[in-house]
Amino acid sequence: MNGLISVIVPVHNAERFLSDCLGSLTDQTYRKLEILVIDDGSTDGSAALCRRWQEKDGRIRFFQKENGGVSSARNLGLDEARGEYVAFVDADDWVLPEMFLEQLELLQSRDADMILGGYRAVGEKERETFRKEGILRDGRAEKMSGAGCIQTDAAGYVNGWLLQSCSRCWSILFRRDAVGQTRFPDGLSIGEDLLFLSRLMPNMKKILITKACGYCYYINEDGAMLTGFRPSYMDQITCWEKAEEELAPFGEEAREQIRLCLFQAVLLTAGKLALLPPASVKLEYGAYLDRCLHAAQETWRKLGRKGRKRLSAGYRLKGVVFLHAPAGYLRLYHVWKRRSKS
Repeated sequence: MNGLISVIVPVHNAERFLSDCLGSLTDQTYRKLEILVIDDGSTDGSAALCRRWQEKDGRIRFFQKENGGVSSARNLGLDEARGEYVAFVDADDWVLPEMFLEQLELLQSRDADMILGGYRAVGEKERETFRKEGILRDGRAEKMSGAGCIQTDAAGYVNGWLLQSCSRCWSILFRRDAVGQTRFPDGLSIGEDLLFLSRLMPNMKKILITKACGYCYYINEDGAMLTGFRPSYMDQITCWEKAEEELAPFGEEAREQIRLCLFQAVLLTAGKLALLPPASVKLEYGAYLDRCLHAAQETWRKLGRKGRKRLSAGYRLKGVVFLHAPAGYLRLYHVWKRRSKS
């Protein structure tokens, strides 16, 4: 088994976590790696820390750029990568020692284009254990095996995984030839993984899926999905809309599932707006509310009566209220959330 793996690590103000990530990569049992660390305009000590790691391990290649978002950082990594295989690891996550060895072994033995591994959601407690012991006491990855590995094609992956809450680009090892010139959408920071994978699917002939968990995904309370409304939160609506275009060749089932996901994303985004002071929504964020309403109206129409029945009762009720009285929906949601917190 051989082949260089290019591991791309986008970094933005990740000084607190970065050594855990890079340490887990340099400690991989598969040694033939190049680790491309892309500093995306950090303002903390990330860049200096990257340089120290580069001095410690010659497999680390360090790049700096102006802040342009995670997509542009990953794209720079893809442009600079020299490996026959490519993987993405976020700077606040880490991987267990055998992950790349086992992924590559399966990928090569099955002559596949990509392999999706499982992951373990971790927090500060698990990070402390990892720092002390180099492992997760109760979370070691089970060994990947051919018997526990599912094989599918692009259509199967789109309908069975990508559109079923499995749109991440990390915990995956890609064959570089299958990635080709496909890149992440510049300027988008939520949902960019979905769009990248959607663009990749026409190139994918054989895809492997294993439940073995070698990737440790850090639940960051400061992450975009867990914080209050930011304009970038609208990116998820844009990405779902674009994904419908990219995945149109995969049939009506895929299109309907995308619309269901898009409708839920719109309501989740409206919910973020609802947590803002009502006056600021009206004065500062009205254009975002209009965007949500337009996307909801269009998606509701495309779903039709049959598609709407696939929404949960809760989402159907919330959708009807939002479509007919968006301002009232925000007020009700605001009051309900405030009361539930108190």
